[in-house]
Amino acid sequence: MSRVVPAAFVFRYAVDIPRLDEPPPADALELALGEDCLFPDLTDLCDPDRVPSFARLKVAWHESGIALSLIVAGKTRPPRCRRKTPEASDGLFVWIDTRNTQTIHRASRFCHALCFLPSGGGKSEDQPLALARPIARAREDAPPPPKGSLQAACRHTDDGYQLDAWITASALHGWDTETMNAIGFYWMVHDSELGDQSLLAEAFPYAHDPSLWSTLRLVTPAGR
Repeated sequence: MSRVVPAAFVFRYAVDIPRLDEPPPADALELALGEDCLFPDLTDLCDPDRVPSFARLKVAWHESGIALSLIVAGKTRPPRCRRKTPEASDGLFVWIDTRNTQTIHRASRFCHALCFLPSGGGKSEDQPLALARPIARAREDAPPPPKGSLQAACRHTDDGYQLDAWITASALHGWDTETMNAIGFYWMVHDSELGDQSLLAEAFPYAHDPSLWSTLRLVTPAGR
């Protein structure tokens, strides 16, 4: 019997992410996010027959921005990344709605599409790269992020890489932690060798429909 409603649509997923005590240093992006920052593997709830995960994502927040740390394992080849074709490159792609609207099907000026690649930057294209991308069919485009407001660092391993990213508040139009406690969020990892891994394993237009994004609740751990 075929499914009329995909399992991913049965619930509106909301995930708590912890607050960092301090943002990463301005001169060196070194993220050591704890296990409390690990994003749960929600695909277990929606697709029991899916292929095993090859990527683990950690997320944390601070008044001054959002920290992301991606670990990709199981590779036998280096990642393939090109500055000119980031949408086809290996790396982490995230979508953020600073208003967490949940009811709009076309992106507003508070919606952002960002990509972080383990390589593709620098003159030799061997440095990590962070870019903002347009959102198709958007009603309004978010302001372009200021220079230096998207940061990425990468450490290559024997079977993959660890990609750390820092999104400063200035890159997120509408970011205001004094008046909000949640944001819309979606993520996907593309790998030319291992395939695609996304927040929810369903083939729907997450890349341009904010109503399909999940919610990140910005929480402060007890004792902080």
